[in-house]
This record gives sequence, C-alpha cells and structure tokens, in this order.
Amino acid sequence: MPAITDLTQPFWNAARDGKLVMQKCDNCGTVNFPAKPWCVSCGSRDLEWAEMKLTGTVYSFTISRSVAMNYPDWEAELPIVLCLVDVDDGARMYAQLTDCDPEKMEIGMRVQAHFERISEDAGIPKFRPETA
Repeated sequence: MPAITDLTQPFWNAARDGKLVMQKCDNCGTVNFPAKPWCVSCGSRDLEWAEMKLTGTVYSFTISRSVAMNYPDWEAELPIVLCLVDVDDGARMYAQLTDCDPEKMEIGMRVQAHFERISEDAGIPKFRPETA
C-alpha cells in the first residue's frame, strides 16, 4: 500500500472513484505532481485539486522481467511495463502500463488511464493503450 498522508489523500480517494486529480496552482496555473505543499514554479500555497484528462503520451518506459522492489505479488504480472506518462493537461507521472505486449511498447504511444481499487480509501491509476 502507498503511504497515504493528508497531502496525498485527495489523489488516492479520487483514483478510488475513477478520477485522476493533480494539484493546480491558482496563481500561475502550474500542475504539480506528485503533491507538494507549494507550487513547484512560483512557490504559491494556493493549490487546488483539479480533475485531469484520462489520456496522455508515454514519455519513457522500462520493462521489468523480475520481481520489482521485492514485491512478490507482482510475480504473476511479469513482465511489468513501467512508464512515465505526460498526462494531457496535467503533469508527468510514473505509472504501470497494462493490456499491452511489452514488445510493442514505444515512446510517444497514446495511453488512457484506468483505475484499480486497492483499499476502501484508495485506488491507483494505471494506463493502457488508447483506443480510437
């Protein structure tokens, strides 16, 4: 389970409900991810949680063919594609890509978020190739 704090709870609760949210600065419009107590661009503390589009573009990726971070429950999912996604109207985020042959992965691939409930309080966004 991720460490859910007062600062990150809105992100995990929204993901539980099938929404992708990130902090957006009311002062300069910068989207912060991961959550921070101030804007990464202007330092303002006037941040609101804003719903993001569920689509994006793969910036980079790696394929894990062994158990990652000593988490044995992932063994059944191997190989796992981990990627950096530039969320449309959002920020760059780290996520798992599912429903895609790892050999067909490519930088620039269009992807769409889907969500997995991981507890009563939290969900986790994952991505899959975007369908037309």
